[in-house]
Amino acid sequence: MTNTMIKNDKRWIGDLLGGSLMVRESRTIAELLLSEPDEATWQQQIINENILQASSTSTANRYARTLRLRLMTLDRGGWKLIADGSESERLQMLLVALMIQSPVVAEFIAEVVNPARQQFKEKLGMNCWSEFVDENLRLHPELAAFSDSSIQKMGNNLIKALAEAGYLDSPRRRNLQNVFLLPDVATALHRLNKAELLPILEGNV
Repeated sequence: MTNTMIKNDKRWIGDLLGGSLMVRESRTIAELLLSEPDEATWQQQIINENILQASSTSTANRYARTLRLRLMTLDRGGWKLIADGSESERLQMLLVALMIQSPVVAEFIAEVVNPARQQFKEKLGMNCWSEFVDENLRLHPELAAFSDSSIQKMGNNLIKALAEAGYLDSPRRRNLQNVFLLPDVATALHRLNKAELLPILEGNV
């Protein structure tokens, strides 16, 4: 296996281990990014002011790093929707950022969530993530390098994110729900040259 292939595989997973949508923290980071802080101001806000209300400096740094990388996949318009938009706009834009940063999320929705809805299933199976991982081990062999607990955490974060965005009623019950993509979110996807995510988010793929 070449180094390029390994690198591509790592990008497929992205930062899914970092957390679900982390709505409150993401909104705070979006507001901070809109102020165009220099590095000193960033550290002042994250560490000294503890704007993420983290329990420790290391946790604050970890959350800030994860969310900064995730939200940097968007533009100022995306940040504004997260900071000042409606709750639904905020949640949908955060899911978009997660899908861009972690393409595995988009693939899971396209291959697992949407087919289940098209087949009129009421809910996702409890083993849907582990089955998805097993089916993708050949194309993404680096999955085997993660511990069982890390794989499980990725799945938990993904299911929670889908519940936060309204695609599931809760992480525990996993009942499927219809979601209508909001116009400003669709516009943002076109602006970001990510229109290929539209049919996935709308359940048409």
